[in-house]
Amino acid sequence: MGNMNFIQKSNLFSFTGTRCLRNEYFHNDCHICIDVCPKNALHIVRNKLTLFENECVECAGCIGSCPTEALEIESFDPNGFAASFQHQNESLLSCKSSTPCLGVFDVEHYSVMALRAKRNVVCDMSHCSSCVLNEKGDLESVIRTKVETANAFLETLHVEHRIETIEEKEDEAPRRALFRKGLEKVKESIVNESVAHVSMTAAHHKLPDQKMPLKRVLLKNSLKEIVGDLETTAYEHSSPLFFNKQIDFQACTNCGDCTQFCPTDALFATSDKQGIYFSQGKCIGCGICEDICKPNAISAKEGYDLVSIAYERAEQLVHYEMVTCHECRCPFPYKGGEPICDRCESYTKQFSTMFTLAKDL
Repeated sequence: MGNMNFIQKSNLFSFTGTRCLRNEYFHNDCHICIDVCPKNALHIVRNKLTLFENECVECAGCIGSCPTEALEIESFDPNGFAASFQHQNESLLSCKSSTPCLGVFDVEHYSVMALRAKRNVVCDMSHCSSCVLNEKGDLESVIRTKVETANAFLETLHVEHRIETIEEKEDEAPRRALFRKGLEKVKESIVNESVAHVSMTAAHHKLPDQKMPLKRVLLKNSLKEIVGDLETTAYEHSSPLFFNKQIDFQACTNCGDCTQFCPTDALFATSDKQGIYFSQGKCIGCGICEDICKPNAISAKEGYDLVSIAYERAEQLVHYEMVTCHECRCPFPYKGGEPICDRCESYTKQFSTMFTLAKDL
């Protein structure tokens, strides 16, 4: 195994540990890629995600499920494919001809292809149930869930195009022979793919301070092109694709842990460091902010706004007046009442007997 803190490679497939949520935050329990991997090539070692190169068959089925794009395959870039799909004559996505396993795509990719090409996207799933990679049924289930989520989102936008699936089976070669043939096709595609297509995600990751997954950037850019024509852009219900947050003013201590550990800077401090902003367009729903908040001041909130998402508009969730504590003389976020910080107040209550004078006994 390679260094699990950086990049591990299995021929064409690579895992970048520095972009993994599990490795970024010790208490994060993301295990999406582990669940979807058909060959058990991804494991948790000392609480960090680790690739077992000898087990990986480079099927690419796990790539689309990673929320931070920590998983890549050199021969195929789903972001580059989705971005250029509108210029392709073929609408069919098939591991037999044009793509690796359809698990390489995420909901954002399917949505981007339908929105930009302005035509239906057709996924060949006629052989998924019998595929050697789908022996447990998990991979096919994940792909179908993504297609359903993308279609639900497109329906919400009231656009006419959808992600269709081909279910009818054709006469096929034996399962393992078909898998080997498909894998060789993926490897050979390095020669055929343009450098720009393959390196689009890699180039994005090399940008300074670039924390946003490229698939989210592509989706937001696609929304910018249509959001002005939508009758409704604000929705009160929750979404599996977009996320919203709220902060309890009374519970929040303005410690800054949530802004420090947010992997995409969806939560960030105000210029005076006395408040917190939230950007729906940057949130990937990892849940780190809720987990790390000691007073449990942060929670999920229903509703989302496509204009705010597309243009990364931020909302100020809390803002405090900082005053000096009369006891310890340290600044703290004032919420009314006596100008005493929570630490001093709890200390005096917990150890009140220590401050009792002899004359009062």
